[in-house]
Amino acid sequence: MSKILKQIITSCLLFFCTIASAETYQAQTSEPLQVKISKSGLNRISNPPYKITQVTGDDSKFRLKYDEDGANIYFMPLSLVGEHIEISIKNNAGHVQDLELQVSEIKGKSIIIDGKTDLRTERRQKSDIAEMLRAMKDNVAGKFYVQKTKQKLGNIGVLTTSQIKIYKYKNLQGGVFEISNPTKSPITLDVAIFAGSFDNVKSNYPHSSIIYPKKPITVLVVQKLAEK
Repeated sequence: MSKILKQIITSCLLFFCTIASAETYQAQTSEPLQVKISKSGLNRISNPPYKITQVTGDDSKFRLKYDEDGANIYFMPLSLVGEHIEISIKNNAGHVQDLELQVSEIKGKSIIIDGKTDLRTERRQKSDIAEMLRAMKDNVAGKFYVQKTKQKLGNIGVLTTSQIKIYKYKNLQGGVFEISNPTKSPITLDVAIFAGSFDNVKSNYPHSSIIYPKKPITVLVVQKLAEK
């Protein structure tokens, strides 16, 4: 065996020995993940199936190295044993995870933040949003709680607006609105501008519409409500 090949094998063995143990954590947004990291060994952090695009924290307390493809970051603490380092990682889906890292006298670790649960939740919510929009279009309740209302809202220019129904499911809320044109000429409405007056809008329908005099249109908006 050549001397160069021996050196490569030795380097690989040392690298994998340095990152000796792997721990998997479920991604969560409600509170930071508390994780012990090695002071002397190399710590690897990954967030499958996503790639880590940004790390935010006090960079005087650590050094970082990224994989070329962003699949892993290698974290080397500069703080003393027993101290804590707070960081936030952001992935290519825009999700942010806070971590509180405790510097410890342990071997290097592979820290896996499992984003699959996050991904499944996101897919389910997209499905729920599409289903809510469809139920509002078809004027049916389905699995949603539906409340009739007659609430006048502020005008959009000369257009008059009122909300006639509210749909609710988990942290989603849908609004059914009736918009009327009191003038004698057709007016084109950009529905995205109307929807932009609400917080955290996930979908709206239609995208634009011509509103003729005495012919009100129905506009649908789906929002994601803030978690309590």
